[in-house]
Order: sequence, then structure tokens, then C-alpha cells
Amino acid sequence: MKENPYLSKKNIMFIVVILIVLVIFSGVFYGTRSTGNTVVITHYGKNAGTYPINRDRTIRIKDKNGKVTNTVVIKNGEVYMKSADCPDQICVHQGHRSKDGESITCLPNRVVVEIKGKTRSDVDTMTD
Repeated sequence: MKENPYLSKKNIMFIVVILIVLVIFSGVFYGTRSTGNTVVITHYGKNAGTYPINRDRTIRIKDKNGKVTNTVVIKNGEVYMKSADCPDQICVHQGHRSKDGESITCLPNRVVVEIKGKTRSDVDTMTD
């Protein structure tokens, strides 16, 4: 039986090293992400509200007829989609979010919940 030249010990070791580096990089990237301080909700691409993540509240998103389609809860420094009237319920099962850059999306109802941290606009501008 002939050995496969593509699966030599050298190539396998190379693949293992690359996988280890990727795991370490992912851990550093996601482990150092800061906790966000603002929850931004958009509905059909328009800002439906901006809320501090450290203040507990329940936000009800309504359609144009006034019917509640989604319920977003901010509690204990986290945000989650408590309920939605969409058939798949994917947004409800996305869990709790608290880190800068994380989001929850309800595609059928066009609702996006984003966590934002401090932005560059919080920094003083430098001039000549």
C-alpha cells in the first residue's frame, strides 16, 4: 500500500500548529472583548431606541399597526430577546448578550439588537 504524500507527518504537524494558533487567537480575541455599555435597537433599519445596559427594563417592539412583535429585556447587565411572534424563534434562542459588538437579530420582524461599547467619539479630538 502506497503512502499518501499529502498526509505526511510534516503536513499533519503543520495543520496541528495552525489549529493551535487559531484557537489561541480566538480565545484572546473573544476573551478580551469588553463589556458593552449601550444597547441599540433598530427596527426596519431605523433606530428604535438606545438604552444603557446597566439599567433593567423591558422594551416592546411594535409593528406599524401597534401589535407587539418582539420583547427585548435588559437585565443584570445583559440583553436578550424574551419573545417574538416570528415562526422560527431563532432570536429568542440566541441567548443573553453583554459584550461589545454582539448582537441579536430577528430577520422576519427586521429587529436588530446590538451591544455597543465606548466609541472613538468618546476620545478627545487632536488638532494641529
